[in-house]
Amino acid sequence: MEEGLFPHQRSMASVAALEEERRLCYVGMTRAEKRLYLTWAKYRRRFGGGEQERTVPSRFLSEAPADLIVNLGDDDRVPQVDLHAERFQVRQSAERNTFTGKTYNSLENISQFFQERGVAFPARNAAPAPGQRPPGPVAPPARPAAAAAPVRKAARTGMTVEHPKYGTGTVVRREGEGEDAKITVSFPRYGLKKLVEKYAGLKRG
Repeated sequence: MEEGLFPHQRSMASVAALEEERRLCYVGMTRAEKRLYLTWAKYRRRFGGGEQERTVPSRFLSEAPADLIVNLGDDDRVPQVDLHAERFQVRQSAERNTFTGKTYNSLENISQFFQERGVAFPARNAAPAPGQRPPGPVAPPARPAAAAAPVRKAARTGMTVEHPKYGTGTVVRREGEGEDAKITVSFPRYGLKKLVEKYAGLKRG
């Protein structure tokens, strides 16, 4: 309940607008069933930032019957929050809790990490023990020969093709060649569709 908020700043220049806000205020008051709490901030930052500004209690407060008002607090003892000090404390806490120790991001660092803790960690190029033959290169398992992909005949203008979603259509345009070729197909139920030929999954009709 502050001047500039309720009533709003834009309503204070118009008698009609101010009366409308006064009506809304009293309508809201009558909705209380048992108790009604009306509050206002002693200081407020407007528009999400800036310095704190001292506020003025809403004129609607002074228009309410005095015998119905009970002051629940002394505004001089309202604690104020210093956002600048709070921001500084958050930064200090973040700096204290930020990890600044050593990170282990290589095989040598990891080996050192375990050695400092008394755990054996074999180096990548460690020499073999006496009498032990160095392991030879391990041949990768043979892969079965891939079956040759079927060669599809390029779709040409006028060709009838079958699409898994749009059904049968007629090629009306072709742009480019090879894997980057794009074709425009006219489907009776879906109209013109522009497709990348290698991804379209077309079959010759």
